[in-house]
Amino acid sequence: MPSFLKKENKASQQPFQEPAASDPPPPYSVSTAQGESSSRQPAIDVTAAFARLTVTNAVQDPTPDLCLAHLKLLHAFHDLKEDIGYTDGLFGLWNSRADDAILHVRGTGILEERGSPSPTDEDKKFFLSKLREKRWALFVARAVDRYEIWWNATFKLDLTMEDQTIPSDPRYDAFPTTDLDEKRPGWMMMPLDVLMVFHSHMLNPRAFLEDCMRYQARTLWRNGIPWGEVNEAIDANFNYDVPDDGKAAWVAHTGCAWNNTDDPIVKERECPSSKAPERPGLIGNGYGDGNFSFKCPLCADIITNDFLCVSKFTKDCTNLIRKKFPLPGTVLHLGNGTPELLPTDNRANKDARTFPNRMIERSFLRTGVMDLDWPAVHPMPSMHEARKLIEEVLASNYAVKRINGIPWELANKITSIRLKAAPRLAVRKMMSRYWDNRSCFALDLSGAVLRQGIFVDKMVDINWLHSPAAPDTMARLLAKYRRFFHIMATHPGDVAVPTLDVDLAWHTHQLCPGAYYRYSLEATGKFIDHNDKIDESKLSTAFEWTSKIYQETYDEVYSECTCWYCESIRASHISSVGKLLGTSKQDKISDKFHDSGTANYCPPDKSAHISAHNAVKTNLVGVDVKNSKYRVFEQMRAAHQRRLDESYAKACRRAEKKGRKMPPKEGYYSNWGYSYAASMPFFYPMYFTPVMYGGGDPCHIDMGQGQAGTCCEGSCGANGVAAGACGGPGGCGSMGGCGGSNLGASCLGGGACGGGGGCGGGGGSAGACGAGVGACGGGGGGGCGGGGGGCGGGGGGCGGGGKSCVPVDIPAGHFELN
Repeated sequence: MPSFLKKENKASQQPFQEPAASDPPPPYSVSTAQGESSSRQPAIDVTAAFARLTVTNAVQDPTPDLCLAHLKLLHAFHDLKEDIGYTDGLFGLWNSRADDAILHVRGTGILEERGSPSPTDEDKKFFLSKLREKRWALFVARAVDRYEIWWNATFKLDLTMEDQTIPSDPRYDAFPTTDLDEKRPGWMMMPLDVLMVFHSHMLNPRAFLEDCMRYQARTLWRNGIPWGEVNEAIDANFNYDVPDDGKAAWVAHTGCAWNNTDDPIVKERECPSSKAPERPGLIGNGYGDGNFSFKCPLCADIITNDFLCVSKFTKDCTNLIRKKFPLPGTVLHLGNGTPELLPTDNRANKDARTFPNRMIERSFLRTGVMDLDWPAVHPMPSMHEARKLIEEVLASNYAVKRINGIPWELANKITSIRLKAAPRLAVRKMMSRYWDNRSCFALDLSGAVLRQGIFVDKMVDINWLHSPAAPDTMARLLAKYRRFFHIMATHPGDVAVPTLDVDLAWHTHQLCPGAYYRYSLEATGKFIDHNDKIDESKLSTAFEWTSKIYQETYDEVYSECTCWYCESIRASHISSVGKLLGTSKQDKISDKFHDSGTANYCPPDKSAHISAHNAVKTNLVGVDVKNSKYRVFEQMRAAHQRRLDESYAKACRRAEKKGRKMPPKEGYYSNWGYSYAASMPFFYPMYFTPVMYGGGDPCHIDMGQGQAGTCCEGSCGANGVAAGACGGPGGCGSMGGCGGSNLGASCLGGGACGGGGGCGGGGGSAGACGAGVGACGGGGGGGCGGGGGGCGGGGGGCGGGGKSCVPVDIPAGHFELN
């Protein structure tokens, strides 16, 4: 049992012992005898807190020093981003183009409508910020490509369906726990940009486990980031320096330059149609752009992102038929996220997880799938064509009977058949691996890196790393993280969302995947996910619940922040009747936070409130305004906003009575030197512009019929859930999402919030994921934090800090005869 867990088990029969409410975590600031924060005293050495960290390459649970080493790495990522964005002329993007952009906008009449006779400094700042964001987007696209090159040079696709039936096989069911205590072998150091992508990959734990298992990357899974070597490579100024022999080994192994910007502006890849080599560029409509388009010089077919996604699907189906490699999304158990053995007896035809494999294998889709990437058959190849084929199969009673192993004689006699929710969920989860994802991985890593960058910026702004109280701060957030995990363990049907401090500890744990897997199973009985897309309103609703439960359990405020949003959330917990009678526990907790003086050290712009880097906006394009899904979703969103407004008014009245001043609602955030207003801290970053980024849309999930990522007809439950991502605790999907809390009819689309742990729970109605699934809720696959609130990144979790997961019991059977 890991020491991190042993410490919790001394006096509790719970899966692990949460810190007692009477024994609060250490304070965020160190106080002197006079009660004055030592952070106000002159600092002799601002690097003292992280100058001599004790970290090793061992498989371990998080420690204060490990969290500080993680913060060092995040600061290095931030400095890398700043260097790239502010390098004038990089990728041919010169700052002088901002003047051209201003003239172009003036030509559309926008400036005249704003009453500006000539471009203002703000106009220029806006367009300069877009140029800088585009440089970073291109850099990230190439970093993801370099990571994929390294991955394919190191590992090979090698998991078969037979492996999924062998007990105690280190290739499958024993994969996550095999050799966790063995000494780490030699590690090939990566360039910082590739390490950044690796970092984001691991912050989607279930997707990372699936990829490692499919490619048998056991050592990578077991070890995660080699903290001893990485910490040694980052100096006090956050420069990342690796010895020359390490750089040479990387170049020899991958064929890529050590520095991202030294790689060629073009890349070589195979045309899906002619199989001829092609060399698309990075910029313009290149592979680093959302509107990627390249004409094959041999067959003249137009290669696009959609074409590459469906080509990936066709290739995986071919590997399934010829080599018996299971499709992505069919490797882990739909509910608990672990590699659970497949049955070998007559139950094999009833296993929901393998329904997509059987659907492709048993001839019903074989011919159609093989033609999907032939432009002669499908002039505009895309996953929409694959969805149509699957819809046709699911609409055929006879086809479904044969997929489920019913003999043809009996199949002709049975008049109707209805799939239960679990196999439909399996289809959605499988499809989620392909929507807006052309890579070999389970999710679009370009979007994951961009969303994770929001969390990185928050950590740099708060700047715990340079605080003299940094070690105590890390000890405090680790204690709070254990409390957070206890809430998830004791409330398996609800979605928990972390604060920024909890999310830092959670992320640090996930960067040692083997240790995190072991801890998660021992604490909750399932592998808690941390996916990284969730609708912003659902994220806020779940955060409100988490805050209330935390304060009721531990008699302390959850989000130690004084911004209007956190004050409003605390005010929403206070019962008017209880306050009137003087018995409101929540009222006393809030007053204690302010009266003790703690609130004075929690400014609105530099405190640990909601971790929302995985927040995305639900796109209602294509949704009929008369449709019940649209009405329910809009009603939920409006109700949440109304509740926030009422809570803010209540908080203002309380503050006035106490002689305090409430901060204004609207805050301002800077992106590449341009300030924009954001009234809600859980809103997705408004500076995200979908077509600017290679790969998928990093900031939206679709809900409309026929939109990318929405579900195949027949794969939804009673009401319809988006493609693939919902699922039990810990969340299954990473793209494609699922209906959210209480949104029974929702069909959130591509890339939506993902599965359990991320998606699960949250009070979603059974209809949201199909009858019998319990709720997908919480904001769906792809993104939301798995099981534990992952707002992030990942994961809610809510990915990289985001929404948490919830347990969903999937029925063992997979079909019913009527």
